[in-house]
Amino acid sequence: METVRTERDAPTGPVGIGVTGWLRWGWRQLTSMRNAIIMLLLLVIALIPASILPQKRQDPVLAREWIESNGLWGNILDALGFFNILTAPWFAAIYILLFVSLVGCIVPRSFTLARDIKAGPGRVPARLSRYESYASRETSLSESEAYDRVEKNLRGFRTVRRDGGISAQNGYLREAGNLVFHMSLLGLLIVFGLSQALSFRGQAIIVEGETFTNSVLTYDTFERGILVDEESLPPYRITLNSMTPEFYEDGSPSAFAADVTILMNDSEEAATIRPNEPLDIDGTNVYLSGNGYAPRIRVTDSAGSVVFDEYVVLPDITQTYISTGVIKVPDVTEGDQLGFQATLFPTAQTQDGVLVSINPDALNPVLVTTTWVGDLGLDDGVPQNVYFLDTENMELVTEPVGQTEVGVLTTLPLGESAEIPGGNGTIEFVELARFAALDMRYDPTLGWMLIFAVLGLGGLATSLLVPSRRVWVRYDNGTVHAAAIGRKGDSGLESLVSATLALKEDS
Repeated sequence: METVRTERDAPTGPVGIGVTGWLRWGWRQLTSMRNAIIMLLLLVIALIPASILPQKRQDPVLAREWIESNGLWGNILDALGFFNILTAPWFAAIYILLFVSLVGCIVPRSFTLARDIKAGPGRVPARLSRYESYASRETSLSESEAYDRVEKNLRGFRTVRRDGGISAQNGYLREAGNLVFHMSLLGLLIVFGLSQALSFRGQAIIVEGETFTNSVLTYDTFERGILVDEESLPPYRITLNSMTPEFYEDGSPSAFAADVTILMNDSEEAATIRPNEPLDIDGTNVYLSGNGYAPRIRVTDSAGSVVFDEYVVLPDITQTYISTGVIKVPDVTEGDQLGFQATLFPTAQTQDGVLVSINPDALNPVLVTTTWVGDLGLDDGVPQNVYFLDTENMELVTEPVGQTEVGVLTTLPLGESAEIPGGNGTIEFVELARFAALDMRYDPTLGWMLIFAVLGLGGLATSLLVPSRRVWVRYDNGTVHAAAIGRKGDSGLESLVSATLALKEDS
């Protein structure tokens, strides 16, 4: 017999969940705790390259050099935003998704907790004996007397007597702690974002006797949030009166102190900055992050013009304060530009024909330089590292030693001058000062970050340590039945049931 199918009977194909179903599925995935933790880990992992690769906001020169020296990989990483991670689109996507995930997790759970607290413990189940943690005990007490005793045994529980039974529950604090933990994570995310927008950080080196003005142009490096107005920086000045290091007998450092004068709002205040003891100036913490020597160098070119007369910071420091750096003299009257690689020996002494320094204090300072002539590359407008001499277009002034050519060494004791090799003028070691490296940080969110971190730890501890249990008790013809449930692996349920049934008549 032939089966005749009508249009109504024709198969319609598998029924999908539709757009709304997919949206609901996606929302559940996004707001699940597992995916929130994954995104939190992704956020942390995404920050790791920022501690490895130079960031353009912090050191654009170093970032550009890294990109150029690594060719294709440098360009790929640059295109992907790895040199400015905090503003990279993929980092913003992780941040926003984590933010939405936490909000989507916190809001419904908060309403659920509020409803549970308002409704109280649930009704007593019909059959208590089906629970694993179940016990019963005969008693001569009346129903009312038995329930009174049971309620006393359930101190710490929220109890409700209804329908001939008692429902008890604790552990609301556990869920509350869990919500506090998640809210703290959300707060930390918000604070992190505000910190990136409102904070600024800069480094500056001040030579003894010189003054630093809190302006963007006077920082050696400066990093600011997108909402920081350069004109809104606190209007203060710092004058470094003296930088005092102290050393043990073996020459190792023991203490440092920078005596400064703060000028702000037409008032002066003397202060001392020590490591790990920052100075608070109108909300800006000023840290002492380094120190060293800054010899004053005077260069006179071959035409007899003084073309350089400045303190030169020599930041590379060994334990004995042998410091190295460069001197760039672009504005010569005639001839090639001059560059010097300089090394300072604070307490110079010759040992076996080699110049060394035997003490970090400046007891016998000697400056040794080598001379480069040519193009310093400063006229191209490309930023350069002030502590690095680009010798690509320069030539070392050399002299023959045996059959090889080596750079001419110019040795300058303090207060003396010498001819620059190659007939390029004279160089003089005028005087020696110390410098202090200061790190200025302003972040109004640090207090909130501490608060949310403490709340988060407290909430996490509460959610892990506070038990969550439910107990039901029913009186039935002289027998008291009790059952309890809790989280998986809760080994205290049996003792809880026994304690619940510990009626006074049995004691």
